[in-house]
Amino acid sequence: METLIVACVQQKMRLPRSQAEHKDDLRRFLRSATTKRARLVIFPELAGLMVAPPLLAGFHASLLMSADGARRRRVSLWQKMKGNLAGVLARSMKADFRHLLGGLLELKGAELWTAYEATYGELAKEFDLTLVAPSAYLPDPADGIVRNIAVVYGPGGERLGYQAKGILHPEDEDLAQPGAEWNVIQTDVGRIGLMLGGDVLYPEIGRLLAYQGAEILVAQGAATERVLYEKLRAGMLARMQDNQLFGAISFLVGHNEFSRRQRDPFAGKSAILAPQELTPNASGVLVESANFRSESVMAAVWDFPALANLWETSDTPVRSRLPMEKAGAALAQLYQKMEQLPRMADLPALTGPAVPSARSLDELPVLASVTARWPLEKDAAPPDTDDTDDLDAADRQDTGSRDFLHAAHNSAEQAEIVPGGDDETQEMDVLLEPKEEEN
Repeated sequence: METLIVACVQQKMRLPRSQAEHKDDLRRFLRSATTKRARLVIFPELAGLMVAPPLLAGFHASLLMSADGARRRRVSLWQKMKGNLAGVLARSMKADFRHLLGGLLELKGAELWTAYEATYGELAKEFDLTLVAPSAYLPDPADGIVRNIAVVYGPGGERLGYQAKGILHPEDEDLAQPGAEWNVIQTDVGRIGLMLGGDVLYPEIGRLLAYQGAEILVAQGAATERVLYEKLRAGMLARMQDNQLFGAISFLVGHNEFSRRQRDPFAGKSAILAPQELTPNASGVLVESANFRSESVMAAVWDFPALANLWETSDTPVRSRLPMEKAGAALAQLYQKMEQLPRMADLPALTGPAVPSARSLDELPVLASVTARWPLEKDAAPPDTDDTDDLDAADRQDTGSRDFLHAAHNSAEQAEIVPGGDDETQEMDVLLEPKEEEN
C-alpha cells in the first residue's frame, strides 16, 4: 500500500433508546469519513458502551435515557423540559448508569457482546472500510472474563482481532480484569498495534508492538481530567516517535454518566500523528481536533513509502540501533529489581515511635547567624518617601498587568473546557439524516 487515508472520530457519550438510534448516530461519523475517502476509521475508548442502554430495562434506565435526550441538539421545548424533570428525578432516586451496566454484564454479558458485534461489524461492512471499534466492557471471547476490549473489523464485517486493556485505570477496576498480552492485528490497510488508555504510557508496550511488525499504532482514550488527557497525548506522541510509526489517538468527549469517582465531562483532542520528520514544523501532528468538547471527524494521509525511506535514512534510526544483546539483559535485571521493590501498601505505617518527636527551636543546630540588628536603631535614616511612592506606583501598574494576563489566561482555559453546554462542530451539524437529504 502506497498511501492510506485515515479518519479519527471524536465522539460524545450518549444513552440511546434503541440500537437503531445508536447506529443512525454512528452513521453521521462514517458518512463524513467516507466523504474524506478514509479507508481506516478509529473510534474512542468506552464509546462502545452506548450499545448497552437499549438492553437495560426498568424505570431507572428510562429516567437516565430521558435526561440524556434533553441534552441533545434540536429537541423541542417539551422534550427538554421533560428530560430535565427526568434528570432531577433520576438524581433523587440515585439512578446510576454504571451500576446498571454492572448488573447487565453479570446477567446478560453474552447479549451485550452480540449487540456490540452486530453494531460495528455491520457498519464496517455497510461502509466498506476497516473499523477500529470503540472499546467497551465486554466478556472476553477467549475465557468469558469481562475486560475493557476494542475490536477491529474488516470491510466485510469480519472480526480481525481485538485488544484488551492491560494497565487498568481505577475507573476500570470494579468492572473489568486486565488483559494479558498485546498482539498486532493484521488488516487490509496495514498491521495495527492497539493500546487502550494508560497502556500508551509504557514504552515497552509500544516497542513490543513495533517488534511484532506493527506499521500503525492506535490509541483510544477517555479522560475526565485535563492532566490525564495531556499524559495520554504525550505518551502517544512518544510511542509513535520511539518506534517511527504512524499513529492516531481518539478521545471520548462530552457529558459523563459513567465514571465512578467523579462525573466531570470527558474531554480531549483527538489527533492523527506521524514521525516528526514527516510532519509540518516537526511537531509529530498531521491533524488535531480544535476543541476539547466537540464531536468531529478528522482525516489525514499516511505515506508508507516515505515512512520506509525514513527508516533507512534517518539520522536517529531508533528502530535498528538499540543493541538488544546488551540492553536486553540490563532491562531484564532492571524489571526484576522493580518487581522486588516494596509497594506503598506494604510499607509500615508512620505511627508510634517511628514518627520523630517534635523539637524546639533551641535544640536545632545553628546554620547561620544574623549580623545586622533588627529592628533598626531609632536614628537610622528613614526611607525616601518619594522613591517609595514611585515604586508603589510601578508595583501597582505591574500588578494590574499581571492581573490582566492572569484573567486572559483563565479566559483562554475556560474557552477550551467549559463545564456543561453543548458545542458540537458545524461539520457534525450539517451531516443530515438520509430522509432530510431526500427532501
